[in-house]
Amino acid sequence: MNRRSLTGYIASGFAIGILLFSAYFFVKRPDRPTPHVVEEEKKVIVFRDVKYSGEKKGAIDWELRAKLARKFIDKPVVELEEIEGSYRPRPDTVVLFKGKKGELNTETEKGRMDDVEIFYKDEYTVKSKSMDFDFKNSTVSSQATVDLKGKRFALQGIGMVADTDKQVVQIEKDVHGTVETETRRFNFSSDRFSYDVQQNVYTFAGSVAVKGEDMTLFCDTIDITSTGDAVDKLDARGKVVLNSKGTLAKSGRAVYYLRDDKVTLEDSPRVTKDKVDMQGQVIVYSLSTGKFSVEGPRMRIER
Repeated sequence: MNRRSLTGYIASGFAIGILLFSAYFFVKRPDRPTPHVVEEEKKVIVFRDVKYSGEKKGAIDWELRAKLARKFIDKPVVELEEIEGSYRPRPDTVVLFKGKKGELNTETEKGRMDDVEIFYKDEYTVKSKSMDFDFKNSTVSSQATVDLKGKRFALQGIGMVADTDKQVVQIEKDVHGTVETETRRFNFSSDRFSYDVQQNVYTFAGSVAVKGEDMTLFCDTIDITSTGDAVDKLDARGKVVLNSKGTLAKSGRAVYYLRDDKVTLEDSPRVTKDKVDMQGQVIVYSLSTGKFSVEGPRMRIER
């Protein structure tokens, strides 16, 4: 073999090697990263120490501050962290709130917060794991467990709807808690609960049970009214059953006046004690003395 042939073989082999190496690199080359993540990141602008607010009739009615905000470019949504704010449903009413994180639609003025706490003047506070806000319609709602505390009550239930304009708070189910008067403490449970702040009335409704130190009461609905910080009376209606110190009373309505420690039974009242059954138009029962006063009495004694 002459030198020219040998050189040709070597050159051909080298060329074939380069082609094989190039083919191998083309097939096995690492994937080029897609720009998807970069595009997603570009859709969000991050701000720190931000403030958002809304107006009604030319006046600011809500304000929201956050330590961190992620503003989406392609939609009117802001993700928020470490939130504090205030809401003014009326000129003389300010509601304060705070939350761990949440979301706000700046066009609809609706949002959501997690680990929320609301402070309504000096009347009550509300805590929940999650709440939805609608600033335009003055409503707050939750499907989670809610803790509601006022000057004279402490309650827990599931689900809540609050109208801050009408100043009414409702807990939707599985309500239980306590109500304190100047001299007594009562444990309550019911299907539902509402609190009318303007009228200063608490209402328990549906399978209501009330337990005090020396009495137990069952009914369909009960209203608790107050004057200032003092609870005045408990107004029970619908299938009322009262048990106190061996006395069993039944009626369609029973009004418990706490200052006098007396219960007025109306609507077919009936009281049974020591095998004596009393009926009348109205029966007044003193819880402290155990004495009765009956209007239009009818009495039957069991032997």
